[in-house]
Amino acid sequence: MLSDFDLEGKNKLQKAVYYLRYYGMSYTAKKALRKIGVPISEESEYMTWCRRMAATKAELKQQKESEKAKKIPFTIVLEAEESAEAAGWKKQTCSNVSVVNILKGMSLAELLKEVNGEYVVFSGKDIKAAPEYLYEITKCITEPQPKGESKVRIYPQETPDVIYTDEDNCVGKKRIRPFFKPDMSKNMLLNFQYMGRCFVVKRSLLEIIAENKELELSGNDWYDIALQAFYYAKHVRHIPKVLFSNKVTEETKTEFVRAKDGKGEECIRRYLKTAQMKGKVIKSDVAGFYHVEMELDKEPLVSIIIPNKDHIEDLKLCLDSLREKSDYTNYEVIIAENNSEKEETFAYYEKLQKEDAKIRVVTWKGIFNYSAINNFAVKEAKGEILLFLNNDTEFMDAKTLRELVTSTMKSGVGAAGAMLYYGDETIQHGGIIMGMGGFAAHALWSLTDRDEKYYPFSLCEREVSGCTGACLMVRRNVFEEIGQMDKDFVVALNDVDLCMKIRAAGYEIIFNPYARLYHYESKSRGYEDTMEKQARFQREIANFQSKWENEITEKDPYYNPNLTLHRADYSMDI
Repeated sequence: MLSDFDLEGKNKLQKAVYYLRYYGMSYTAKKALRKIGVPISEESEYMTWCRRMAATKAELKQQKESEKAKKIPFTIVLEAEESAEAAGWKKQTCSNVSVVNILKGMSLAELLKEVNGEYVVFSGKDIKAAPEYLYEITKCITEPQPKGESKVRIYPQETPDVIYTDEDNCVGKKRIRPFFKPDMSKNMLLNFQYMGRCFVVKRSLLEIIAENKELELSGNDWYDIALQAFYYAKHVRHIPKVLFSNKVTEETKTEFVRAKDGKGEECIRRYLKTAQMKGKVIKSDVAGFYHVEMELDKEPLVSIIIPNKDHIEDLKLCLDSLREKSDYTNYEVIIAENNSEKEETFAYYEKLQKEDAKIRVVTWKGIFNYSAINNFAVKEAKGEILLFLNNDTEFMDAKTLRELVTSTMKSGVGAAGAMLYYGDETIQHGGIIMGMGGFAAHALWSLTDRDEKYYPFSLCEREVSGCTGACLMVRRNVFEEIGQMDKDFVVALNDVDLCMKIRAAGYEIIFNPYARLYHYESKSRGYEDTMEKQARFQREIANFQSKWENEITEKDPYYNPNLTLHRADYSMDI
């Protein structure tokens, strides 16, 4: 399976053949028309998709008449001024439903006295639920989840405590801007209320929250409830279907509908107190988004490992940016020299070590093997934290190293990666998506930053399936626990394999867009520029696909199944 990443440098005919083969005639024709300036409405295409995915009248009738429609008692919680009918709750196919409008100043404990349902639906301002919303929630609660064979996906068989769905915006009957969400992402929720204005929480979980917290129920799009529910929940389930819409105007139709009056900061601070975490809540430059600058109880030694063969100009830029910009100073640099041929390289090494006691050069004497070189350098490292770093990178600001450390030191995290940019300011890496292109690929590749089309994924610190080894920070004990890098991956996919082993051991991988570096690797440069290298690259792909076949087949939990596996822009194939 190819992807749009493979089209770099291809001519128009080769691209046309690719699109016909993998996308079909309809998509190829629409793409060609767009290229020559003929407008093709994405909104109308999405509306067609919505009609195709919505339950039919016959299906809704069947749902309504089924025993399942009466099985779960629900309570719909509405803001004081909201109408159950206007929000779509009077047209649900499930009938065991009660409604409560919250009063100003009402506490969660007071609300629970009015709740009859086993599950509580928090329905926010100006939403419209699909008539099958509660039925799909009921299925999620009552039907067993397929267990799967993946070593990294969690398939809880217990009933969920929290359930959320995908969403979109609507202007009248016109539906636009779908938001296809990841499975449970606690770190994303600390940046952005991604669950939306409509989600479901088990009553028993709300009782636990009420015993521990006095929460503000109105005016913050249920952000308090969402954060506290994620903290206390044992099982969170995501239904990858668009089951509610936010009613918007023509002026606001392209926005994410979230509270933007500063109350989000208060909700996050309450969560940090609950989780006993120390951090400063910072408003993003994009309204409705936040970032938590975590405080460290200690600043562990970071061993920065940089393989190098000649290329001393690249290496100098990397090291100079680290020394001149970083506000995190407890680090050492280990340059893993491998088969340099120029005398000036060794003279530069000698100069570096004389001038900076933090820098050491160790020499790898074998043939090139990226995994083996890094494993060798780790043996010489003293740090509690390892940072695998390419020599053709440049730190962009003072906080980058500290941001990576704070992400890596979070409870349950094994590794973290940064946002990497090409020299032309387009994105080189925004996390890794499993299954893209048939094995794995970089999210946001070749796109521009701060483009609203792929918010919130370019703005939020969040869990991902992997990060590139061009800048990958790993806890040393985790690296040793999982058996280091696999030497069978000589050049390619060793980083993704390492991340998958970390996840299989039960640890999370974090992508942090507030850690930023340039990566001056050419967009069109690859490893397959000779027949020999091409063959090796294909062998390593085949090895990766065989080793992680189930993980590729069963989809990336942090990448919605409604999104394309051909492009990195979080778009649909419509």
